[in-house]
Amino acid sequence: MAPLPFQFLCALGQDGILCASRGDMLYTFGADCSLIAEHSLGARPAATSTEGAKEEEEKRTQAPQNGSSEATSQAQGVEGSEAATPPPKRRKVGSEAAVSSAQPAAGIDQAQQANGSQKRKNAEKPVEATEKSYAILLKATSNGSHVVVVTGGNKTVCVLEHDGKGILLNSVKALTADGEKTILVADKFGDVYALPLIPSADDSLDEGAAALQESTRLARKGANNLTVHTQRNLKALEEQARQRAAKQQQKEQQKETGPTFKQDLLLGHVSMLTSVAVASADGRSYILTGDRDEHIRVSRGIPQAHVIDNFCLGHTSFISTICLPQPDLLVSGGGDSELYAWDWKAGVLKSKVELLQHAKNEANVDGDKIAVTGLYPYNVAGDAGLLMAVCERVKAVFVFKVQDGKLTYVETINLAGYPLDVAFVQVPGQQSRMVVSLDQDIEGPSSSSGLYVHLLGSEGQQQPPVYPNPEGGRIDLSRPEVEKILYTVGNLRKTEFDDVTAGGDQVAAGEIEEKLAQ
Repeated sequence: MAPLPFQFLCALGQDGILCASRGDMLYTFGADCSLIAEHSLGARPAATSTEGAKEEEEKRTQAPQNGSSEATSQAQGVEGSEAATPPPKRRKVGSEAAVSSAQPAAGIDQAQQANGSQKRKNAEKPVEATEKSYAILLKATSNGSHVVVVTGGNKTVCVLEHDGKGILLNSVKALTADGEKTILVADKFGDVYALPLIPSADDSLDEGAAALQESTRLARKGANNLTVHTQRNLKALEEQARQRAAKQQQKEQQKETGPTFKQDLLLGHVSMLTSVAVASADGRSYILTGDRDEHIRVSRGIPQAHVIDNFCLGHTSFISTICLPQPDLLVSGGGDSELYAWDWKAGVLKSKVELLQHAKNEANVDGDKIAVTGLYPYNVAGDAGLLMAVCERVKAVFVFKVQDGKLTYVETINLAGYPLDVAFVQVPGQQSRMVVSLDQDIEGPSSSSGLYVHLLGSEGQQQPPVYPNPEGGRIDLSRPEVEKILYTVGNLRKTEFDDVTAGGDQVAAGEIEEKLAQ
């Protein structure tokens, strides 16, 4: 079994507080790297071995023996519950289908043995371990007052309030007029929605009128107690009303719980949307979006998001991440071997900088493809800044200098594991920290938290601080399950089949047509 590492990081304000996610748990660390608090997002992961199934089986079969009254009452309770709901139909498989009616006793024994072996096979199957409440994105507002967590599978965006001391609260307060009030959410269908950071009374959906209209419609439908006069018809009418109410209640229970606040559709792509950034220029706001089909689109901000200003075109593979290290400079990366620097306002490619070659030379990467998973700008005094780039399954952080709209390679920081996320933590009176969450691919318990600390501006004389590894939220999974959770960006790369079906590879499509004609 392998431990699930910390996956996403974000700094909360300028007081040195770091927030990290691992599975369905959030952790906050102080400026001295001590653990402040743990916050649960949902249910724990299911068991991945047969132990959970064995424990469940023991609980069901641990009834007192020797025919005691307690055993009798438990058996009656089980029989009563089974009688209340009819058992589902069973499909005849294996030896059950071969049971002969000429030998009933032997047939029953064979069927029981088949059932027992089938139960044992089912118990030996590993239970799905990836819970739907796992965090797949973690962001914080610029002042660190709120944390936004996206959990996969259950389509949930959680907003938690930060009290300024490392404690996350489920209840949130109203924001001031100058604070961030809108969340931009992109989905895999290519749509971008605007959600309120904290829903107010003005953002709630008015469902009262719709419910009143529906009840009025049901009341007018069919006969009522004013149109029937016999006892038999009246009883039939009451039975119809009861059945209608039961059916309506069943529909209410089965209906998915939707949002209770407004969500505004801003714009849409025809491809899977992978990255979103917000920019401003000339007193106007813009929304920059990148997708799997190599497009970067520059749209107006709210409320004119339907207006497209231009596109930044030039990538030959998927785009996985974009960032703005400078207000007028957009940097994008994905499945290409270079990083692209754009004048996004004009839609012009300014320069490219090699990334794959540095990965081969400094990080001992084999192969001719890489997948960029994150770009992290760090602003320093003056016009120059730094940009950190990390790639999937590459044990390094690549550092570039950003100046005059160009990227210049600086160095490669080799790591002990695969980088998953990067955060810059400002500590008052100390050097700033670059904290990197690592997948160290280790088996069994470990004292290492997998949070690597690099002191920015340091020449290596100072010993970087160490973050602890909390035991309370430790999650052990099999290595394939860990990789299924952590490494998803490389799957964005298109295959030949994707190109043909999308109409992007006309040559391959023509070859297929020729083969079919032959």
